[in-house]
Amino acid sequence: MAASDIRGFTLVEVMFALGLFALAALAGVVATSQHLANLTQLQNKTFAQYAAANALARLSLEYPPVDKRTGVELIADQEWMWESQVSETATDKVYYITVRVYAGEIDVKRSPEVIMSRYLGPLSERPSEAERGEDTP
Repeated sequence: MAASDIRGFTLVEVMFALGLFALAALAGVVATSQHLANLTQLQNKTFAQYAAANALARLSLEYPPVDKRTGVELIADQEWMWESQVSETATDKVYYITVRVYAGEIDVKRSPEVIMSRYLGPLSERPSEAERGEDTP
């Protein structure tokens, strides 16, 4: 074979291919880092929802609910601070409870991680067996 018959890539072609590979690798690294950041944010949001659900359950144990309560929930070795707001509704003896959960200290300048609400009314008495039409053995 003569030296003129051997073909290869020129330096410009090799540099262009390396540049394209570098751009593709950089795009992959950026996508991966964004995915990991989103996973952390999603995990924190989930834990804050657990804390809000726990706080609402605690507040539901007493009736009528007390306004402006605060507390701490320990979820995944992290403290989640919460505050509650109780509002009266148009229905007598029914309250609307809103819980705001913060990662760390409560700071009204900062938006809460999660806001969760529910309605709370009085516990009705269970009907007796005779009222339900059941016979006692």
